[in-house]
Formats: sequence, structure tokens, C-alpha cells
Amino acid sequence: MKAHRETLGHWLLQRMTAASLIPIILILNVFTLILLNILLFWHIHVGIKEILTDYVHHEITRNWILILFRVFCLIIIKYVFLFFVF
Repeated sequence: MKAHRETLGHWLLQRMTAASLIPIILILNVFTLILLNILLFWHIHVGIKEILTDYVHHEITRNWILILFRVFCLIIIKYVFLFFVF
């Protein structure tokens, strides 16, 4: 039952972040740009995490990939923010 709740929670989180991206795209200012980047990369992160959970069976490998992916996302968020703001 716990696995079902976690799966449902991830599914709902993916749908909520996807739905919240649509209205944010229509309003353009610095705050919404920051929020858009955070939500977009959070949505990507949750999706990649689910894919890795399904297809990478070694927990250590999966955790290292997630750590490296988080670092990569933080670097990309920084560059996207700097590109649009400055």
C-alpha cells in the first residue's frame, strides 16, 4: 500500500508541476522566470527519478546518477537565470 501511495504522489506531483508551468509562461517578469526555471527543472528531476527507479536496479548507481543530475540542473538553472536577467 505504501508503494501505491508513493507512486500516486509522484504522479500527482508531475501533473501539478506540468499544469503550473502553463500559466507561468504567459506572465513574463523576473519572479516568474525564476519560478518557471525551478518548476521546470523540478518537473524534469521527478521524471528522471521515476525513470531511474524503473530501469536502474543498483541503488548506489541510481543515487550517484541522481546526485550528478541535481548538480547539472543547478548549473543549468544558474546559467539560464543569468542569461535572461543580465
